[in-house]
Amino acid sequence: MPDRRPIDALRSRLAAEMGSEQVFRAPVWGNPHAMTEALRLLKRDLSEAEPSEPASDQVQASLRRFGATQQVQNFTELKYVCYGISVPVGEEQWRVIDNGPLFKRLLTLVDEQEVRPKQYRRCYQGLLNGYFSFTHSDTAAPSEVNWKTLRGFLGSKLEPIAHTASRRGVVPTWLQTLTLHRNLLTDDPCSRYANELVGGNTSELKELCTGLGIASNSWVWDEALMAYVRAVCASKDGAFHNGLSGVLQLVNGRSDLKLPHTLAKRATAMTVVRYSHCSEKPEHASLRDTCVNWIGNPWLKRVAWDAEVGHEPARKMVEGWVKRRQIKDFFQLLAEDGAADLRRLNYWLMWEPKITQMWFVLGSDARRNKSASFVKLRKSMEEQERTLIDNNDRNNAFVMRIGPLLIIEFGVTGNACYVFAASDFRTNLDAPTFSISDLKQRLHAKRLSHIANWEHRFDYELKSMLQSVPASKGELRGAGNDKSGVQQESAGRGFAAERSQQEAASWKVPQTAKPGTLPTPTRTGNSQTQARSLSDSDIEAICNLCTQHGIDWEDNRRRNGALWILIPDPQKHPTFAKRLEAHGFRFKQGTGFWLKGEG
Repeated sequence: MPDRRPIDALRSRLAAEMGSEQVFRAPVWGNPHAMTEALRLLKRDLSEAEPSEPASDQVQASLRRFGATQQVQNFTELKYVCYGISVPVGEEQWRVIDNGPLFKRLLTLVDEQEVRPKQYRRCYQGLLNGYFSFTHSDTAAPSEVNWKTLRGFLGSKLEPIAHTASRRGVVPTWLQTLTLHRNLLTDDPCSRYANELVGGNTSELKELCTGLGIASNSWVWDEALMAYVRAVCASKDGAFHNGLSGVLQLVNGRSDLKLPHTLAKRATAMTVVRYSHCSEKPEHASLRDTCVNWIGNPWLKRVAWDAEVGHEPARKMVEGWVKRRQIKDFFQLLAEDGAADLRRLNYWLMWEPKITQMWFVLGSDARRNKSASFVKLRKSMEEQERTLIDNNDRNNAFVMRIGPLLIIEFGVTGNACYVFAASDFRTNLDAPTFSISDLKQRLHAKRLSHIANWEHRFDYELKSMLQSVPASKGELRGAGNDKSGVQQESAGRGFAAERSQQEAASWKVPQTAKPGTLPTPTRTGNSQTQARSLSDSDIEAICNLCTQHGIDWEDNRRRNGALWILIPDPQKHPTFAKRLEAHGFRFKQGTGFWLKGEG
């Protein structure tokens, strides 16, 4: 007969524990501590959940001993060293992954655990943690080489570890996640997440990082975001333009995700180079400002652009945008009455590709103005800003270099434009402050007035001077080199030698009509035909002669009007009047001579 005493004893204890006094009135039922411990062991055995990352002081102590002896006292210490493979140690901040012998020794010790699957897997998880928390630096550094070796080690061991866990019937969650994202252990770890990020979806990446315990400052996030930038840049023009706004928000820290400083520069460079290859590439204000913010003004910071971007077409593209923006600001924001001087603005915008340097000499009003637009304007001018001392606080000056010439425009209307051979300008533009007389130098100055149809006269005079002023007179007193140490392109003595034949041809005044003479007329049937028979050089010669004799003229041919030579009384200029008539000009009493044709 079996012994029933154990059963009876159990029944008695259960009855006592389940009595009404214990169940309904006892402050604590059962043994909570024992039950909690039993639950922990049950979870460990059934789910194979791994322990959390060890405390930093334990890791530091284990790393110091390992660094001194290349040995570990037990498995726990080995596990801690695995977790700390990328952790800086002590005042010297050395790391196991920086030290070739220590790194190789650690992998050897880990391989010795392969016969103990659970311990081997925990070492693997520690190394994986160090792999994801590694901080990249110089690609040629020993740590980078060892990190790639670690990546290969983890990649080669993943399948056997997953197979062993699967054979036991339970695969830890982190191992399941890593198996699904084994691309993280390749040399292209994050491209697969790019398309989701392009579409604005970060859920897959966030779930992945949660499942593997990847920190928000891990290189995984950086690499995924750069993969997103590369994907946008690799797309066709239409898709690239659609995705550009998102990339710029990321670069400028205006989204939930952010790039570190170095990668923000790299992303900016990739984006602006891609934009320069587009078939349609109008000025993009946000891209322009992003480039200036992260890389610098493209002609003041030439060295930075060469180092960070290394693509001259992109640099020139942004340089043009910046110059055009600053020219617009001068003739719009800095106009005397706040109304844009559109004629002068549009005229100098046409010369923008030839402008190699600019300075902005600001009067009191512009310097004191605290509005957002003026603060942004002054910031954009950086090293180009100077101070103007003038009785009119609203006045400002715009100084530019075009080839060997120095040209000065003023914000207040009624001021002439001053043009000098650069070496004839006697003021050092490196000085911080100028009086109005410093800029309005009479000696050697060519004064051009904004009277009537002045654009044509400006064209003629500037092109004539660009052709006639020798390169030896293109040296500017004191100023001329940006602070990056790189000489301005097409500036100073080398200008004539550097400018292309195409530029020289575009500046050359046609020799068929020299200043001060009129071309010989060719008689044809009527004035309409006569107008069409006059070449641009003929018209330039006529307008130049008008300027020399103080005769006003207006060219309205672009608006389907006529070219007018304003001589109300032909008797005051009889010879000139006869030559105009010979060229087919007709006279209108009280106004002058006109000729209609193509402009």
